[in-house]
Order: sequence, then C-alpha cells, then structure tokens
Amino acid sequence: MDETTVLDIDAVRSDFPYLRQRVYLNTAATGIMPLGAGEAVGRRLDSMFSRGYDAAEEWQSITASVKARLAGLTGVEAQDISFASSTSEVLNLVAWSVPVRPGDQVVVCEDEFPTVRAVANSLSGRGATLVTVAVDAEANRTAALAASIKRGGVVLVSHVHWETGTQVDLQTLSETCRAKGALLVVDGIHALGAVPVSAQLTDVYAASTFKWLLSGFGLAISITSPRFRQSLEPVFRGYSNPQPSRELQYSHSNYPGLTTLDFGLTYLERLGWDNIFRRNRSLCTRLSDGLSALGLPLVSPPGAAPIVSFHSEDAKRLVEAMDAEGVSVAARGANVRVSPHFYNAEADIDAFIDSLKNLERD
Repeated sequence: MDETTVLDIDAVRSDFPYLRQRVYLNTAATGIMPLGAGEAVGRRLDSMFSRGYDAAEEWQSITASVKARLAGLTGVEAQDISFASSTSEVLNLVAWSVPVRPGDQVVVCEDEFPTVRAVANSLSGRGATLVTVAVDAEANRTAALAASIKRGGVVLVSHVHWETGTQVDLQTLSETCRAKGALLVVDGIHALGAVPVSAQLTDVYAASTFKWLLSGFGLAISITSPRFRQSLEPVFRGYSNPQPSRELQYSHSNYPGLTTLDFGLTYLERLGWDNIFRRNRSLCTRLSDGLSALGLPLVSPPGAAPIVSFHSEDAKRLVEAMDAEGVSVAARGANVRVSPHFYNAEADIDAFIDSLKNLERD
C-alpha cells in the first residue's frame, strides 16, 4: 500500500474480528493480532523445526529480515539491533553492564514505570547518585528531565509515558546527554509501532513486541549505540557474546517470537507506517475532543501518543463498568487510560464517549 493513501478501515477491521464483539481501546496493554497470524506463523515454524538444524539458514534469514525492517523503522543500523525476552530484561542487562563511576548521576522521573525506577535503583546501588525528577505538568516533562542532567551517568526515561501518553523530546534529551557526558537509556514499549521513533538519538532503546507491533509476548528489541557498546562490560556472558564482545545478547534469540514479529512487521508495512501514525493521531484527536466536550480533566497533553488519559474519582470502578458495557480500557492509578490503534474506527471512539456519558449520568 502506498503510504500516501488513506487506510481502508473496513478492510483493515476485517482482519481483526474481535473488534466486532468489543470496543477495544486497550492496545497500550496488549495489541490484537491480525486474523491468520497464528496459522501463518505455525506453518512456518512447522517447516523450519521439522528439519532441525538443517533449517538453521532459514532461522538466520528471519533474524536478518527482522533486523533490516526494524532498522528502517527506527533509523539505526541493523548491527545495532539485538533481542531479549522483554523490555525489563534489556533494561536490567544495561543496569548491570554499564560502568558506574563515583559522582555519576542516574536521573529518572518520580512517576516512571516501575521497571525503569527499579533499574535506576540498581544503578544507584552500584554507586551512582540517584536524582528523581518531579514533573509538575506533562507539558514540562522533557524540560524538567533535561534540567536535572548535570553531569555524566545514565538518564532513564520512557519515550511515551505509560499513564499519560506524554511523548518526551528525544532530540532535546539526546543533545543534553551528549553535552553532559551522560548515556540516554529509553524504554520505548509504548512508542514503537505507535509513533515515529528515531532511536539513533539514544544510547539504548528497548521495546517489547506485544503492544503496538501486534506480535505477541516473549520477545523484545534491544537497540544500542556504538558509543554505548564501547562503554560497557557485559556481566552475563554466553556463546553469543564471548570475550571480548561488548554485546548484551548472550544466547539464542526467540525464533518463534522472531517469526511472529516478521509476520507482524510484514502486515504493518503493507498498511504503511505513515498511514498508521497518521490514523493514530486522528483517533486521539477525536478522543481528546470528545472527552473535553464532557468536561473531563484530561491528563494527556495535546499531541500525545495514542494514549489519552483522564482523571477519575474512582478509575477502577469506572473501568469495570465500561467492561460490562463491552468497552475495554484500563485504570492506571487515578486515571482512566484509553489507547486506540489504527484498527479502531471512529465509531469505537464515539461508542466509548456515549458509554461514558451514560455512566456519568448514573
């Protein structure tokens, strides 16, 4: 599909029959895989694994295909990409492999995702000075973080915030980190496949595949810059990164996961990334406008990634009531998080707003 065309949403939705049963606005939790993905991946796995090691060339070709596609999507070189089981594994490998010197900072926002905070604490436990950043307003998130970077060390941040959908400015953070001699480590799980990503601006960019890439669990992408790899000494070693290798990946890749991701990327590329990103922006604008018309207190800033959150006095109760109405959204703290993806129709947004109106009246 030409990336200047408009998505045929009816044709797209025929690939996602679950959307005929539910108003599914919870891709930030888990994406929906297109119809036939399991069968197609299963056939390919049967073909490979029924031949044992004689199919090794085919395994390797899948790895090469996925790396090439991800390189084009993220703006890096294929050699900068490796794989792990989860975003958390990538970040923990970083925490124990990056050198920490006396006086180094580890900078992180107070309301970061628990794994990101845990990694910051691990680095602090190795001797870095922990700097936690309070964010007084979502529009100030990037500026608050950048102002706290005073010297060398590690800056940990989510590209897109898990609760609010705020997308930080990687260009600003990259420039600040370079000027101060700090490494920029980014959790990209709520961004990759949802919004354009320029991972070349980072030293580490980690993202699992089960959300916006629609490719199931058990696989994560690890992108590391040459500068970062020169700085680290991997703690975990295996046949994939023997001395003197500076690669984080130490063992086999998840080949079933890579096969699933290869299918997912093929599907998404056929639709066109620009089309997907443009549609996500359009759906979120419609959602934000609808929530604002109801007078609800939006937490997400304008132009957020496809996560729009609003404050609720009882988010858990409201989400449970929406579930009973056939609408899937999520409670995150005191917020209700709504996360459409390209496969959602405008009618999904309108149905959610109508359900919300009815529940608010009750």
